[in-house]
Amino acid sequence: MLKRTFDEDLQRAIAFHGHMCAGQVIGCRMARLAMEFFHIEDPDTYRDLIAFVECDRCLADAVISVANCHLGRRRLKWYDYGIMAASFYDIASGRAIRITQRPGVPKAPHDKQEMLAFFAGLSDDDLFCVNEVKLTDFMEYDLPGRPRKTQVCEVCGERVHDGRGVERDGHVYCRRCAGEPVYYKLGRELTAGERAAGA
Repeated sequence: MLKRTFDEDLQRAIAFHGHMCAGQVIGCRMARLAMEFFHIEDPDTYRDLIAFVECDRCLADAVISVANCHLGRRRLKWYDYGIMAASFYDIASGRAIRITQRPGVPKAPHDKQEMLAFFAGLSDDDLFCVNEVKLTDFMEYDLPGRPRKTQVCEVCGERVHDGRGVERDGHVYCRRCAGEPVYYKLGRELTAGERAAGA
């Protein structure tokens, strides 16, 4: 039995996200379904659940707030596949499930009351596919807790945590210095005056 009701979890998700939408309902129900599957009564005190979200949309905020899986606690993993889906891994049992919306489920109405009535008319089986999954890209370094390995890039000197360093010919690099793709191109260092002026 879950500690909070669906309505309490939905209000928690809405407060975190900032507004009510279909993604909040879907993510809330996904997180609750996972907690029921793993027999987690209180996600606020349970520390062995890791969530993997496959989009950067509303659903992710609902999963974060309801399952209490946060990025900074290393209990949230994000893969931008553009899919309204989430997987949940229970460290204690070593089991993982992936939950996604069934193909063919109609789009929910925008009106809040109509939306709630629409989702209330769908069981979890009507709304979701639930599959057991094996995590193929998950390592010891991905677990919550302190960094298990810290390296220093031999070129820029930045610290690289959790086995993310690139090791080549006995040397350690960050991804950028190793020539691997990163999301930015490093420019010149700004002076204190430039930072203060916002230049």
